[in-house]
Amino acid sequence: MVGVPGKYKGCETCRRRRVKCSNERPFCQNCISSGRTCEGYERERVFITGTPENKGRVASHPKKTTPSRKPKASPSPSVKADELESGSSSIMSSPQLFQPLGPLTSAWDDYIRLSSGGPGATEFPALITALQTSLHNVARHEVLIGGESGGDGAIAASLSALQFPPYAAAELLLVADDAFGMNAQCFVRQKATNAEHDSTESYCAFLFEMSIALLSRHDTFLRMPEWTTIPWEQHPKSPLDELFDIVLQLPALLEQMDRIVHLQATLARRTQAQELLHHCLIVETQFRQWLQGAYRGADEHSFPYWAEELRSPGGAIPFANAYAFKDGLTGLMFVYYWMAMIPFHQCIETIHMAIFEPVVDAYPQVWPELPSSLQIDPTHYQDGRELAANICRGLDSALESTVQPDMLLGPMTVAMNFYRDINVTSQDGVLEILWLDGFKKRLWAKAQAVTSVLQAHTWSEVAKF
Repeated sequence: MVGVPGKYKGCETCRRRRVKCSNERPFCQNCISSGRTCEGYERERVFITGTPENKGRVASHPKKTTPSRKPKASPSPSVKADELESGSSSIMSSPQLFQPLGPLTSAWDDYIRLSSGGPGATEFPALITALQTSLHNVARHEVLIGGESGGDGAIAASLSALQFPPYAAAELLLVADDAFGMNAQCFVRQKATNAEHDSTESYCAFLFEMSIALLSRHDTFLRMPEWTTIPWEQHPKSPLDELFDIVLQLPALLEQMDRIVHLQATLARRTQAQELLHHCLIVETQFRQWLQGAYRGADEHSFPYWAEELRSPGGAIPFANAYAFKDGLTGLMFVYYWMAMIPFHQCIETIHMAIFEPVVDAYPQVWPELPSSLQIDPTHYQDGRELAANICRGLDSALESTVQPDMLLGPMTVAMNFYRDINVTSQDGVLEILWLDGFKKRLWAKAQAVTSVLQAHTWSEVAKF
């Protein structure tokens, strides 16, 4: 009886599920796409019994054969497993290089506590930052540090110096269908413990490029439990995560509204519009409950934000004052809440108008008789200009307190589109558009500053998908 590594070459999660594994390191792409936790590629040792007649071989470990390989026309764009297992990158790709320390906290916290290695290893806080960039344009230069494993126990490690392209993510670009494509790389830079001149912090940098359909009025699979529940089995949900759970219901509602308003005004269309309005009012109740919880979460102040004088040049013309938030997470919460309210209120107002359109197949009851639960005041939902102004009044404060400036692209884009629509119909909103153009430059400068910090250090790659 001898002990040999297990036969299965995929990750432990795919092995237990008996599905094909993508074999990408350090984590399986199939697990990441389905929202499951990849348990890595460390194979357990199994014991088999061989006989002299079979020269020690058994059915589970037959004699290896080397079939001839056909040449491929072109290399696959995906990362090869053998490339990730090469000597120069095995240390960077090892999931054991840096581990988060419990208790696990919200993903929106500015800092994460990491340990570099196994038990008794160094523990340190790392500042989390994220940057949207074109990954294939990021130049990496390998820097070999340490030496070969010897008497002093030093192990050669390969770090990466990163060179970024000029920052150019000024707007969110919509996609044609319900697509969600994302590629990302995660790097960690640990502050040198034996270097007195190293006064900078440790960093955990998350580089990503993605395209989403949330603004293109199409339902998205991101609202499924695999994305709204499973990833948070070990991480607590912040109020911002809870807000996103509600916001993810909006694309499906907007898609239904677009389909209903283009139908002929019939009793069947009116019935569909009433059902959609009922669903919208349920979602509105969820938003109201979330907003009450957000206000109750303000400890030091009676409100989570307050008004103060504008500090940006030229901003005092379209807006009387600006908002200041008690922290960065609160700023992101409220600008995203106001962003979601603009298309949501427009949806409710449009559906209400469609319900009261005279139908062509009903006589004499041309006008509807709505139940009390669907009787609303449509003027309450004509607040798009106020919501867009709230976004603009909060953008500078949110930008100042975040190390993830790309998070503000969504609210900025929605506000810009709202003012552009007003400008097309009434020649109004010019000052607001000019102000948002100025904010776009300030966002670019903040993102460029983050880029400069990332380029000034060498990094260990800990994840890639």
